[in-house]
Amino acid sequence: MTNATDATVTVEEIPFTPAPAPEVITPGRRVRLVGISPACLNGLTGITQANPASRATTRLDVLLDESSTEFLRRDHRVHNTRKVKVPAPDVTQQLLTGVPTDCMFYAENDN
Repeated sequence: MTNATDATVTVEEIPFTPAPAPEVITPGRRVRLVGISPACLNGLTGITQANPASRATTRLDVLLDESSTEFLRRDHRVHNTRKVKVPAPDVTQQLLTGVPTDCMFYAENDN
């Protein structure tokens, strides 16, 4: 008795989908923060800055743009963490220091 559901699959028949390579983030580029903790930083955009105090290439400073700084100022979740300070009312661009580059994606074409 032959079962119609018995089938053999060879490795050649399974398509290989490589994982996307991480982007190499460099200073002076516009980025969007994603998959970062604390959650209040997710989705914010800014310009990467070289950190002269750090020799690690896995972390950069990010100078948030005005709209992201304003969003951070109004986000109630900022009060639940000690990692991020609420920007003062007169601050137009907040500097985040030591942000992991794994949590950045280029946002050159974002609006």
